[in-house]
Amino acid sequence: MPEDNQQQPVVIKQGGGTGIGLVLAALILGGALVYAVTIWSNTQKRMIEAPKEAIQKGVDTLKKAIQPGS
Repeated sequence: MPEDNQQQPVVIKQGGGTGIGLVLAALILGGALVYAVTIWSNTQKRMIEAPKEAIQKGVDTLKKAIQPGS
C-alpha cells in the first residue's frame, strides 16, 4: 500500500494577535487600579474632613446660642 494516498493532517496556525490582547488586558487592569486608588483616596479624604465639618457646625451653633438677644 503506497503511503502517498494518505491525507496530511490539517493544521490551523494561530497567533499574531496575542500582543494586542496583552496590551488591552494591561490597560484594563491599569485603569481598574487607578479607579480603585482614586476611590480609596477620596474615601480617606472624606473621613478626615467629616469630623472637622461636624466640629465647625457645633462651634457655629454655640456661637449663635451665646450671642446676646438670641
